[in-house]
Amino acid sequence: MRLSRRAVPVVVAGAAVVLAGAAALVLLAPSPAPAEVAVRALAAVDQYAVQSRESAAAVSALVPADQPGCSAAVARNGTVLWAGAAGLADLATGTPVTTETRFDMASVSKQFTATAVLMLQRDGLLSLADPISTYVDGLPDWGATITLDQLMHHTSRIPDYWVELDDIGIGFTDAADQAMTLDAIRREDELEEGEGYEYSNSNYVLLAAVVERVSGQSLPDFLKARIFDPLGLDMVLAPTLHAPDIALSYDDDLSLQDAGWTSYGHTGIITTPSELARWGDQYRAGDIIQDDLEVGAVVNNPENGERYGAGMYITVDGGLNHQGRMGGFISDFQVSPDRHTTITVMCNGHLSNRTGLASALWAIWG
Repeated sequence: MRLSRRAVPVVVAGAAVVLAGAAALVLLAPSPAPAEVAVRALAAVDQYAVQSRESAAAVSALVPADQPGCSAAVARNGTVLWAGAAGLADLATGTPVTTETRFDMASVSKQFTATAVLMLQRDGLLSLADPISTYVDGLPDWGATITLDQLMHHTSRIPDYWVELDDIGIGFTDAADQAMTLDAIRREDELEEGEGYEYSNSNYVLLAAVVERVSGQSLPDFLKARIFDPLGLDMVLAPTLHAPDIALSYDDDLSLQDAGWTSYGHTGIITTPSELARWGDQYRAGDIIQDDLEVGAVVNNPENGERYGAGMYITVDGGLNHQGRMGGFISDFQVSPDRHTTITVMCNGHLSNRTGLASALWAIWG
């Protein structure tokens, strides 16, 4: 098993429970008397124990033990308070999903690509107003008018690259690397009709190319040097990476869905829910995530006023969320409106109940 660099949590009935955060929160609270401190500490520990038991029960109820699994984590102010897992990482061997099992976070990766672009803008090396043709050669005529801002906020109307790959007979399990994917985007000479928000993975493949052109580093290396290592995050951008601690990906019929596509920018970051939950505190107290997260955000859902910012959906009350799917890997990332609480869910079966599990955890911890 590949162990985290932080303390290994205690395993209780198949779910990991981390209660150290309770004591830390109590110590931060004002305490007029030692006796009151002790009472508050006991009450807090008891509260977290109850929430942890309820969370473990939710995982057991919503994730079948003999099916592809799910792993989840809850963090407050960057401290993981609870993590739990159930189901199988490998159906053939019966290997269970644990809180140390890694997954591809799929489209939840987009926030990191967007952040990389914003960091380069802060460095004065690019502007979101720049046309994409400044950084990517060989694009159709739209390359001279589509800006980095439009790519980041999904208003470019560039078709999703998978359509072109499908047209030339390259399916999800066939090999297609970053260069091949960029070439597929270059062949999309007509934009989708209409205007405004329309989600397309092509946007973030192009943004990855921008980061690489401007920084002189591959996007995986840039993220490692500028985000993952400085924050001590155990993450790696490596689509289709295989390792003993990485769950396998399963389709609706439980067949193994071994991806051949290795393009990135829109997907491909491998980690655990606990690491992703720790990252969520950047939206409250970080210096890598800044106010430019919301600059240029566009309404993606007129019914509820939700907007799409820098690789992240922003609700009218200030909450943040993004979901992802790549093959059988599905994920759910949510940050509370006050930005103090982050809940993450990752699963390795397309039909796994990530939404139900995330909702159950919010009911317990929100």
